[in-house]
Amino acid sequence: MSGKWLVVLLAGVVILGSLQEAAATETENKTHEFVATKEWQVIAEGQPIPKGLHVRINLQTGLKEAKLLDESERGTALQSQPEEEKIEHQDQDQDNEPLALDYKPDIIEESLRRVKEQKKSYAELRKAYKEFQKNFRTDGELIVQLIDQYRNFSKTPQESEMRSKLDCLENLEYLLHQIDNALMFIDNGGLDDVLLPIVVNDTNTSLRVSAMRVLGSLASNNPKAQIKVFEKNFGSHLAQILTSSGNAAEISAALHAFGALLRKFPLAQQRVLSTSGTQALIKVLQSSDVELRSKAKVVTLISDLVLEKRSVLEANKDAPEAASTMAQYVLLEFEPWLKSQGYCPAVDSVLTKDFLHLLEQPEVVEQFATALETTEDLCLDSWSQSSGLRHALLTVRNRFANSKDEYRLEVSQIVAKLCERLFNKPKHTELAELENRRSG
Repeated sequence: MSGKWLVVLLAGVVILGSLQEAAATETENKTHEFVATKEWQVIAEGQPIPKGLHVRINLQTGLKEAKLLDESERGTALQSQPEEEKIEHQDQDQDNEPLALDYKPDIIEESLRRVKEQKKSYAELRKAYKEFQKNFRTDGELIVQLIDQYRNFSKTPQESEMRSKLDCLENLEYLLHQIDNALMFIDNGGLDDVLLPIVVNDTNTSLRVSAMRVLGSLASNNPKAQIKVFEKNFGSHLAQILTSSGNAAEISAALHAFGALLRKFPLAQQRVLSTSGTQALIKVLQSSDVELRSKAKVVTLISDLVLEKRSVLEANKDAPEAASTMAQYVLLEFEPWLKSQGYCPAVDSVLTKDFLHLLEQPEVVEQFATALETTEDLCLDSWSQSSGLRHALLTVRNRFANSKDEYRLEVSQIVAKLCERLFNKPKHTELAELENRRSG
């Protein structure tokens, strides 16, 4: 055997001996208690360790290691903190320091439990979100669905369907306040298939009231919708309801829809008010069956339309680009129509007969006072000569002037100014009447 091979053989014997010695040491460590020091030491597999040690896993070797706690440093750090900060720092130290091996199984079990709970909650959230996506509808989809739902109701009135019909109309009233939603409703046949049949032919008052509220909702401040409503001749149908109905809710809803159609729409005003529209408004004022609040809505609408024409003509008289709009309002002869249909005596009669009811309704008094002021030039000759109107207004003024309510005091001032304009001649003052009696 050569020398080279002899050296190799001897090296092998040495290595084998070292392995046997390491194995013996490892076996000995497993059976002997771990002796901790201030330096990190490897913990043998299955080797027991005392409690209260720092334990970690060496990320480079993957082995468990332990050492003694450095009590001197820990104690010094805690002594320098206030009581509340001590507790906070203790919690932070407990979060940051490696846990003793004895406590690790409990921590792992608790962590696993929390993870399972979080997974369950996340799964439930995903399920709830999918249900939300499944049931979610855009406004447009809801409108189409409501139109189809109403189409599927039976043509003959059934009491069992009445609640569903009213709910459908109520939802539409809410949705159609938005301009785009109103136009989508019209484009999908809502006027023809839902509102027009109810307003024109349905005998149920509650359905007609709800339908007219929907109509007022979609036409308010929506010029494109106003045109479509006008083209379907709703103006004449609403005027007919105002003329013939004695139901307070129906008249109120019809006035709402009527005003939504006519405001800022001179063509509709020209066509509707020149025929049956003005007559219908005066008819409401003249009716003894209509409540005072509905009559106040009538004079407010009339006042608004009169002021609208005046403001447009005044604002656009020097604007050539507004010539077309001005031409439409110039042709509108609403005030002559009012006078020919008996507006002045109708208002006089309402206030003369119902002024005692006005004493408890200051907001209605304000509506009538505003209308009287707006149309004063139209009716000055007749109103200034009306002793009944004068008595009514002075009574309301005096009663409100002695009130402690701030709003009533404000209304009394409005009525007082109105009385000064209407009855400013000496022969119409209490002092002049007293002097006349004395001289006579």
